[in-house]
Amino acid sequence: MRRIKKGFMICCCMSILFTGGCWDSIEIDDIGLAVGVGVDNQENSINGQTPEFTIQFVIPKALAGENGGGGTKEEAFHNLTIEETSLFEGGREASTISSRSPNYSHLKVLIISKEAAQSINLLQLMNFFFRDHEIRRTVHVLISEEKASEILSLKGAQDPIPALNLLYITENMETKTAKMPPKLSLGDFSEKMSASSSFMVQKVQKHKEEVQIIGAAVIKGKTQKMIGELDEDETFGINCITGEATAGAVTGVDKETDKIIAYEIDSLKSSIKPKVNGEDISFTVNINTEGRLSEDWIPNSDAFKEKFIRNAEKEVEREFKRLMEAGLTKTQQDLKVDVAGFGESLRINKPKVWKKVKKNWEERFPEASIDINVKVKIRQFQTQGRKMNK
Repeated sequence: MRRIKKGFMICCCMSILFTGGCWDSIEIDDIGLAVGVGVDNQENSINGQTPEFTIQFVIPKALAGENGGGGTKEEAFHNLTIEETSLFEGGREASTISSRSPNYSHLKVLIISKEAAQSINLLQLMNFFFRDHEIRRTVHVLISEEKASEILSLKGAQDPIPALNLLYITENMETKTAKMPPKLSLGDFSEKMSASSSFMVQKVQKHKEEVQIIGAAVIKGKTQKMIGELDEDETFGINCITGEATAGAVTGVDKETDKIIAYEIDSLKSSIKPKVNGEDISFTVNINTEGRLSEDWIPNSDAFKEKFIRNAEKEVEREFKRLMEAGLTKTQQDLKVDVAGFGESLRINKPKVWKKVKKNWEERFPEASIDINVKVKIRQFQTQGRKMNK
């Protein structure tokens, strides 16, 4: 019996040695958690091509509501700006300034200023982000109107950390508005740049003392730089063509009364059909959308009358078409880039033709004729009408 007890005690003592916890654990307060990175041009850079990096760190104690010395409330973040030719070297220099070197495993957003995006080769600039083992490919990329360092200093009314505030706003595109392009991850950015494709990036700007994400920056695949931008209407129009406008509102105007009709998108489907006639390439865009009549200012309007609903649908269809034509005019004629996927539709439906034109597609694209057809179906009229059976 004594031998059994003795053996049991020895086993217990041995188990304690192997269950003593993580020997290499690090307290979260000792880690320099970087949640945002901003890229600007250095003021005295040569040819405007020398980047300046701003790293945003989270301060866990302040985020948890603890007070700093002197009883004053600490900021929940700290920005560190470094002037180096590479972010990797900048991270090493950060270690000479701060006791906590940057840890990018929780990086959420990457902001590139408009000025930097227009002058620096973005594929070369993003090399560090593509290769670093800590950085996830889900990091969101944005282009800023102002300096990226300034955007990273603007807190939201409800979110005390600017980088996280931006992250949450980018997600509204899917459920609230189509006046911004779909969020673009670092992985998406890498794929499009490697394929030399032109594409849109969400654009952020200062709005009073906060930030606003609206409109789009346009990156040209061949030059790998920003070549222009779309306003909110043009962005909405391109989102309709690509079928990404699954939420948001379109405001038409009644011809007879000159009063507004607000239509809320419930669903939207888009198809792009190419047609080839000899050397001529044309496309037809078909849009089908269903939604609800959310608001109208027409005197004595009656949503129970079929005539009123049909008229409202026509006015909304006309506004949809205007927005899409605005987006096409800007991208196809002014910027001369295909960001709406017309080339991809040609590749899928006419592979032999695509093989001939893919090398100089964006030179051919401005010559293509594009027809737009829109069909709007109002299914619900809120409290002033009935729900129609599908």
